[in-house]
Amino acid sequence: MPDKSAPVPHARCSQRPSLPRRRLLWLGLSWPAAALPLLWHACATDAATSGAEWSANPEAVRAARLLAAIHTARWVQEGSGPRIVYIFFDPNCPFSHKLYLATRAEVGRSGLQLRWIPVGQLQASSPGKAAAILAAPHPLKAFHKNENDWNFGDSPAGGIRPLEHPSAKVLRQLQTNAALMRQAGLHTFPVMLYRTVDGRAHLVVGLLPQDAIATVLRQAK
Repeated sequence: MPDKSAPVPHARCSQRPSLPRRRLLWLGLSWPAAALPLLWHACATDAATSGAEWSANPEAVRAARLLAAIHTARWVQEGSGPRIVYIFFDPNCPFSHKLYLATRAEVGRSGLQLRWIPVGQLQASSPGKAAAILAAPHPLKAFHKNENDWNFGDSPAGGIRPLEHPSAKVLRQLQTNAALMRQAGLHTFPVMLYRTVDGRAHLVVGLLPQDAIATVLRQAK
């Protein structure tokens, strides 16, 4: 597993103090390097032909490209319904955990589905914990264990036991998820990606205040 023995130096958790105008950021594709240019070009073509309104807002186009390629990620589904929010998280990130707590009342509400995308970067145990979640017979149960058994001691961390020897399949899944952030140069957790009813794509980096989180989730299409 990449960087298994040590955390990524610049990876961090982040809490946002308020709900400013959300900044839309570009994320690269979670895809093998050889296929990256072709898939990205296809997504760019789709975005570029989606109308003058999108073309006038390059950041919205970049977010739309990411949504067009997000199916390459591996996630844990929570809730069901047509309204989808993708969340990149690290199993040891306290702000990712706070986002988990803040979403409890919204999961499944009015058809809201959360897709949690694990990326293990913050601590030496993060890759193993992310692998343990994806490799579990019931990934949602494993995800809930990590969050519900959270350690609030001197070293806050998720409660699941790291998987020491992930399969090649799980390693590829984690590499794919990490590529989404690495290609963008993003090092902050959590990240929310969603589309609003007007068709616009949005990306929120860092933890918002709880009332703002509820607002974002209810805006998701």
